[in-house]
Amino acid sequence: MPGRWQRANALRRLAVLYARHTVRRSLHRAPDDGLARFEELYTPERITAITVSEREQMTEHGRCIGCGLCGFAAARAGYLRAERLPSQLTRSLPDLWTSRELDLEGVDWAAAAAVCPVGVPLAEMSLFVADRLRRDGSAPPAQPPGAHLTGKAT
Repeated sequence: MPGRWQRANALRRLAVLYARHTVRRSLHRAPDDGLARFEELYTPERITAITVSEREQMTEHGRCIGCGLCGFAAARAGYLRAERLPSQLTRSLPDLWTSRELDLEGVDWAAAAAVCPVGVPLAEMSLFVADRLRRDGSAPPAQPPGAHLTGKAT
């Protein structure tokens, strides 16, 4: 029987401590600005909020089926080929800075979009990438403090 009483006493103490925590938290909580907190936490890692129009555009970006027809219709500009825009460049917005040196204006996006069987708006996507690079920056993100000690790169 002593084990039962110990367990009941532990649960009672836990309930009292949790109730005290909940009351303190509700009394001392500052008004929460979720978007400001989001930006404070994630902007250094290049995870930024997207606008409503960007969200609508991104659904169209995801329609690419990877057929490669756009690559035949538009000449490449160095490393950049038309089919790389939907398949690689817009998949991970925090990593978009890696495309900073690509010649986005060197590809005939209109010609590439004209042959797209699913209607991916390649010209708008290139403007989307250029705008995000302007807004989020094109330099590599800063290393978190102590990253050089752990050997982990972000």
